[in-house]
Amino acid sequence: MDSIFLGEGRSIGGFLRERWIDMCDGLGLPRSVSEPVTDQVRDLLRPWADLPVGQESPFPSYVADDGFPAEMSVKWSRGRPELRILFETLGASRPITAVSNQTAAVALTDRLAAEPTVGLDRYGKVADVFMPDTGQAAVPVPVWHSLAWRPGRPPAFKIYFGLYAVPLHERHALVGEAMERLAMGSAWADVRARVAQAAQADGVERELEFFALDLDSSARSRAKVYYRNHTSSVAVLEQMASLARAHEPHRARSAFRALLGTAPDAAGETPLTCLAFRPGAPRADESTTYFRVSSFTTSDAEAAVRIGALMAHEGIDPQRHHALLDAVAPRPLSRSRGLQELVSYRSLGHEGDVCVYFRFPIYPQPSPQPCPPPRPLRTALQEDAHR
Repeated sequence: MDSIFLGEGRSIGGFLRERWIDMCDGLGLPRSVSEPVTDQVRDLLRPWADLPVGQESPFPSYVADDGFPAEMSVKWSRGRPELRILFETLGASRPITAVSNQTAAVALTDRLAAEPTVGLDRYGKVADVFMPDTGQAAVPVPVWHSLAWRPGRPPAFKIYFGLYAVPLHERHALVGEAMERLAMGSAWADVRARVAQAAQADGVERELEFFALDLDSSARSRAKVYYRNHTSSVAVLEQMASLARAHEPHRARSAFRALLGTAPDAAGETPLTCLAFRPGAPRADESTTYFRVSSFTTSDAEAAVRIGALMAHEGIDPQRHHALLDAVAPRPLSRSRGLQELVSYRSLGHEGDVCVYFRFPIYPQPSPQPCPPPRPLRTALQEDAHR
């Protein structure tokens, strides 16, 4: 996708501050309400955010296709907006390395302990699973953070471990160990077995890609796993969502159709499934499905129409999303694609929520590379299916 934004003469932090202010303005938030959190976001990104945007990413982050290390999103739940930023902390070494990024991320996590809503007990139980002592891991696991803010409440935080950097055969072992330490081993075993059985039946790879934690100490605090589904089949997404206790299949199917239409293979490129786990539950508690909306629309204008239809399905006024786009988009929506990169839907019984993920394409992107040949899956799938 082409670059949409210009970053010349800006620091990364300055650029993100402008985007955050635009998002707050688009949500109709008074500056007196938004400015304290705007300042907090700025402080979280320091010192690496003082780096200039430049002509190419100072470190090719997996957060965005062009390597930019951050995205923002807005979640609509019962019509109330929650503004979020997800980012990969960049390290102090020059050149920046994966090792220095992880070191900086650990330091940021330690800083977050001073936040009133943050608890690091569960993080402390699993940190060494994903970040063993120096020298034990061939490639450092990337660590990301997110801040989520609903006006009237203090921000909440999450931490993400990028399993995409780990060889496929090691990922399940890492997550299994972490889930055992968090007293969620039975629920994880249930999910792993059912995912393997489904993949053996239909031949579709469900790639384990992230592990995440809410950084709080409440009884409702979640561990989350993310799968990248190597298919555009809506039926596969429905199967993955059905692994969660709170999933309501008829409502979710209706929501998917509002966004996608009725074609069976309308889900676009590599949609994602997130399964959330809570202590003591025998199975996954919630599921969220992420659609790469830029992969099945020709412009941000079309994406906005599709997202608006999903919002209307959930009783949310689509004009609120359009007002947000008016504040954020640097050019007419008919002349861009990729500002609205993902849209997610979470089924919660008789209600659901919608989240739109905004990317800020700023760097030239390389030409698409030929797809690699499919990985041989059957042996591994059969192994898992019989565990």
